[in-house]
Amino acid sequence: MAFASKSVLVSLLLVVFLTINIESSLSQSTQQLIEKICRSTEDYGFCRTTFQAHLKSPNADIVALTQITVEVAVDHSTKTHNFIRQTIATTKDPALKKALSECENAYGLIMQAFDLAAVSFFSRDYSSVEKEERITPRAEASCRETLTTPPISKQHGILDERSREMRIFIVMSLNAVQDLLRPRSLGPAAAPALL
Repeated sequence: MAFASKSVLVSLLLVVFLTINIESSLSQSTQQLIEKICRSTEDYGFCRTTFQAHLKSPNADIVALTQITVEVAVDHSTKTHNFIRQTIATTKDPALKKALSECENAYGLIMQAFDLAAVSFFSRDYSSVEKEERITPRAEASCRETLTTPPISKQHGILDERSREMRIFIVMSLNAVQDLLRPRSLGPAAAPALL
């Protein structure tokens, strides 16, 4: 009888343990920073999942989170730029080829901006990070607009998902660096030293 009740108790504890969300291992301040960064993205869940996949510590500060956003944006813009170049080489549709060439230029700018932002980040020049990233929303929008302008090809949605993800990474990165640049409260004023 005692064995059965212990077995039930252990089973219940195991179920409770397994249903606890992994996010609870993040520190509260890290969760709040991620919440603040992800709140204004078009896909909050994608933003949170991106951070969770790249966090090196459950106690990440705004500098670590900004690093994640810059690195993810560099990686995604580079892969998208390469995808566009490969697609241009294989497409036969002249209208799509022209639109993709314009997107190649736009993603070249995005890639260059995030590469420069990464250099600035690792030099701890966070103002330059923000300055470099500022052009990226307009460059991404120009590609998206080019692909939706008639004549619309049956492949006009070829970059939809990549473009959506890039928009999210851009917003994440801009939000993170702007938060990093925001002056921090130093808490309660320190008592004056007694002489």
